This record gives sequence, structure tokens and C-alpha cells, in this order.
Amino acid sequence: MELLVRRVLSVRSATAPRLGAGGLVFYLSDVTGVQQLWFFDGSRHDVYAPVEGRVGDYRVSKDGVVAVAVDRDGDEKWRLYLLGDDLMEVSAEGVNSLGAWSPDGSALAFTSTKDSPSDFHLYVYRRGEGEVERLAELGGINVVEEWSEAGIFVTHYETNLDSTIYLFRDGELKELTKHSGEALNFSPRYVGGGKALFLTNADWEYVGVAQMDLATGSWKYLVQLDRDVERFDVWGNYLVFSVNEEGRSGLYQMHIPSGLTYKLPAPAGVATHLEYRDGVVLFSLSAVNKGHEVYVYKDGAVRQLTRSPRFGAPLEQIPEPRSVWYPSFDGRKIQANIYAPPGEPRGVVVYLHGGPESQDRPEFKPLVAAMVSAGLLVAAPNYRGSTGFGKSFVHLDDVERRWDAVRDVEVFAKWLQEEGIARGRPCVAGGSYGGYLTLMALATAPDLWACGVEMVGIFNLVSFLERTAAWRRRYREAEYGSLDKQKDVLVQLSPASHVDKIRAPLMVVHGANDIRVPVYEAEQLVQRLRELGREAKALILPDEGHVITKVENRVKVYTEVIKFILQHV
Repeated sequence: MELLVRRVLSVRSATAPRLGAGGLVFYLSDVTGVQQLWFFDGSRHDVYAPVEGRVGDYRVSKDGVVAVAVDRDGDEKWRLYLLGDDLMEVSAEGVNSLGAWSPDGSALAFTSTKDSPSDFHLYVYRRGEGEVERLAELGGINVVEEWSEAGIFVTHYETNLDSTIYLFRDGELKELTKHSGEALNFSPRYVGGGKALFLTNADWEYVGVAQMDLATGSWKYLVQLDRDVERFDVWGNYLVFSVNEEGRSGLYQMHIPSGLTYKLPAPAGVATHLEYRDGVVLFSLSAVNKGHEVYVYKDGAVRQLTRSPRFGAPLEQIPEPRSVWYPSFDGRKIQANIYAPPGEPRGVVVYLHGGPESQDRPEFKPLVAAMVSAGLLVAAPNYRGSTGFGKSFVHLDDVERRWDAVRDVEVFAKWLQEEGIARGRPCVAGGSYGGYLTLMALATAPDLWACGVEMVGIFNLVSFLERTAAWRRRYREAEYGSLDKQKDVLVQLSPASHVDKIRAPLMVVHGANDIRVPVYEAEQLVQRLRELGREAKALILPDEGHVITKVENRVKVYTEVIKFILQHV
């Protein structure tokens, strides 16, 4: 069984495809053990250029120059470089967010905290001069989305759930999406004629595609559904977009003038990137039994471009997850995914996603796939506060209402037992916010669980907010509560205040370089549990951060996690 688990955890992935000059298809892959930039020229796949560290993002200019964002040991302190005859540094100070090339490829726009630890100001790097210039001061998190003949489009995030689009042109910033109340406005694409398309949920529960007149600011929905549009791209008069359909992605093509829309024949899974150019649709798609691969849609047919190494892992034997709805304590229906093994389950794991502004979706998650391959049934609830179910649902766990999300998890575990899905006590596991919720579940219903696995989670909301990266603090306070105004709520909702009630054996996994949830959270937790005489096994990774980025570490750590779970369920 251990060899099978190691095979599944070793499966490589390919994602984020983009078309380059001369018909090259670029994409990101961890075939080497750490994510690097690869290309496909129609006959062979190869690493574009070996880079020390993890390539997290990239952009290709009109004339084929490639800019990359690189971090080291999972620290997420992204440095920007150009890949040519040599590695040319663009910006290595602070945290950098890669943006967009100018239409002629002579300059690169990006945002960075290089001059302010809490603000991503707007910068430009001009290739001919080899220097960086600050174009505009922008508070908080800002992302360069596109640079077109209309100017530089930037999305500013007031919170994780409220954003506005700016246009920088001729030295001035113009706010395009002024709005009252909360609304997401992002992913602008200039389509010519003084018009731009963008994603928004203004005056609506779900994200749709809208069209704006840049001169007047007037806009209207082109695609408005009872579910979220995830991403889109446009070419000529045609729009391609993906829709979140109870977790899976539906891919659609729309003729904009007529509104005629039809569904593309994409495999079942979750689309993670989408690009449309010259009649060709490039996308990456992730599925629990297919891995994470790059596909192309052309002339009415879909073709898989990458076939990442599987190391003998029989992913195709993993059944498609089943979507269920269960009634929570107040009668509200909560959606969950059930990942069942091919045979009789050896135990059950309640798996809690991070975020919390996120969603468990039937994509390829190495740990979940490995647990299912080991004979464990994985049950993943999308408790209140999850995305994908409308913006009202996302706010149902804000600040003191977080207790309701904790109760959603407890009710779910009991429902699994009542329905005969879980025989005996399950394990509870999760990462990041899912790690926080794992600790709260163990503390508030200690007799319910056989064990727990907490990964890069929050133990003390106060120390977490005090120590998280400066540019993240205000955004997390909007979700959890303010240090200045709601400290008493933060204390009461911290696992640290209830740790003495935890009785189940616990495994703790954390990266030493984590800038989102500093490793101090894990250190406090383990120390306190051991003082209480509880079983607490800790795996602190010196060369990782908030996410395990190295395949070697993933195999080692998750193999230990699954062994731990099987010992207790």
C-alpha cells in the first residue's frame, strides 16, 4: 500500500498554458520535482530555461521575451526575471506580482511591495533602459491585468471580495468600476472600439461577464447566470468562458453579436487556465482521476497536449466524486463532495478546504487522491463561507458567525455516521483555514474524532494577524475580525482558547518559510498540546512555506500523514 501511495503522490502536473511566438506553447510543470517553465514546439516538450527555485508565473512578450516570477523554498517572496541568454533581474525586493507586457514588448508592468511592505504600487521595467520606474502609488493589493492600446488595466482589491478596476494612461489613474456596496470587478480585457470586457458580480449574487464603454463608464452583462463564471478570453467576435457547475467547470463559446452559445466538449474536471487566440483555445484542466494537464480545442475537437509522468499510479481507477447536500444545524443545505475508494473504505477522513474564500472542487489534489488510493473515503464539505454558492453565502461565517461554520463541520461528521457513510469515528484534516477549522472541530466535539491532521493552520487568531505578512493583514481582518475593535472575538474563536479540550491524536505539518501563516502558530500548538500530555506529532519543513512546492517533500510528508491516519481510523 505504501508504494501505491508514493506513486500517486509522485504524479506530476502541467498547467497555465500560453501561446508564444512561432507557435510555441508554454506551460508550467513540476516534472523536475519543482515547478519550472516548459514549452512544446509541436514535436517535443522541454524545459525552457532551468531556474533555481519555483516558477510561479510567467508572461511572454510579442517578440518572444519571457518574464518569470520565482520564489525559493516556498517563501512566496516572488522575484521577477527575464529569461534570455542569461537570467536578468527585474525586481527582487519585497514581494512582486508579475503583470503584463506592453503591446510592442518593450516594457513590463508589475506591482510590488518594494517601497512599502503593505502596498503593491504600480511599476514599469523598460527593457531598453534596464531600469524600474514607479508609475503610481496604490494602497493595498493591486494586480496588473493587461496592457493594451487603451492603457494599463489594474485591479485593486479593497478586500478579497470587493475590487475595482483602474486604467492607467498618460500618467493618470482612472477608476472604471465605481460602485457602492461590495462587488468583485476584475479580469479586464480590452476588445477595441473603446470597450472592455470584465468579470463582475455587481448587483448580482454570482460572477458574470460584462461589457463596458470606457468613455462613459456604462456597462451591461453579456453573460449573467445563477452560478459563477470563473474565467474568460475573447478573440474577435467570440467569447470563451468557463462556468462553475457545482464544482466542475463547463466550457462555453459564445458569438458575442448574436449571443449564440454552445458547450465545448471538454473532459470532466476543473479548468485552471484559459486562453483563446487565432481560433485556438488553450486550457489546463484538473481532475482527481486524470491529474492536471494541458489541452487544446481546435476545429471542434479537444486534444490533450501534455501527458505528465504518473509513476505507475492508476489514477483512472479512482471513481468520480459524488456531490451530496446535507442539512446543517439551522436547516441550511450544505454541499459536499464524497471521494470514495474503489473497494470497501478502510476509514473516513473529513477534509476541510482552505481559504475560507475557497471551495472544495473535484480537481487533482495529490493528498486526496493518495488517501482514496489507500482505501480511505474522503468527505469534503463546502461549509458556509465557501465560494461558488453566491456572495451572500460567502459572508455567513464572518467574524463571530464563524461558530456556524464550525458547527457545519460537526453536523457533517454526524450526518456521515447517520447515513452509514462513516462507520466509527472519522479523522478530520485540513490545510491553512482548513487547518484552523480542524483544530476547532477537534476542540468543540472531542468525542467525535479518531484523529486530526492540521497543516499550516491558525492556532491563535491574534498572533496570526500580528505576524502575517503586512500586505495581508487588512484583508484577513475583514474576514476574522479587527485586532483593534474585535480582539475579544478573535480570542474566543481561536483554537488556543479551547486547546485543553482536544483529546484526539494530532499530526501538525508546517513550512518554516510560511509568510501567510507563520510557523509560530504550529510551534505554539505543539508546545501546548505536549504540556497537556496529548499526542502531537510535528513535521516542520525547513525548505517549504505555506504550500509544499517540492515533489520530494510532498511524497515524504503526505506518506507520513496517511500512515498516521490509517493507524487511528
